[in-house]
Amino acid sequence: MKHFYPMTFLACLAAPVHAETWECAVPYDEVNGGGAVTIEDNRLIFVSNWPHRNPETVQCVRSRARSECMSANLAVINNGGASVFVKLYSISWAENGVPAAIAVREPSAIFAAQEDGYETRRVFPALGYTFPVTDCTLN
Repeated sequence: MKHFYPMTFLACLAAPVHAETWECAVPYDEVNGGGAVTIEDNRLIFVSNWPHRNPETVQCVRSRARSECMSANLAVINNGGASVFVKLYSISWAENGVPAAIAVREPSAIFAAQEDGYETRRVFPALGYTFPVTDCTLN
C-alpha cells in the first residue's frame, strides 16, 4: 500500500483548474460581418464570415463578470514617426457564466519622431460598438 502524504493532497488542490472554452455565434452586422467567436479565460478568437478578414486572436484577462482583451499594432510612418492602432474587447458574462455580449473600442494615435523620443501628433477618438454573442456552447 502506498502512503498518501498531506502535501500531495494540497498540491492537487493547488493545481491549475482547466480553463473553460466557449464557442459562440456572432450575428451578422455591417461592422464585423457575423461569424464565430471562441472565448477562453486568456484569449479570444474571432472568425468573421467575410472571406477578406483574417481571424483575430487577442490576449485576455478575466475578472469574474468581465474579460478584457487587447491587440495592438505599431507601424513606422514618414520621417521615423509611428502609428499605433489598438483594439480592445470587453466581454460581459451573464450571471449564469455564459458570455453575453462583446463591446469593442478601437483607439489609435500618430506620433512624430523628435530628437529625444516621440511627440503625440494626433489622437483619434475610439470607435466603439457592441455585438451580442448567441448559441454559446461550453466545450
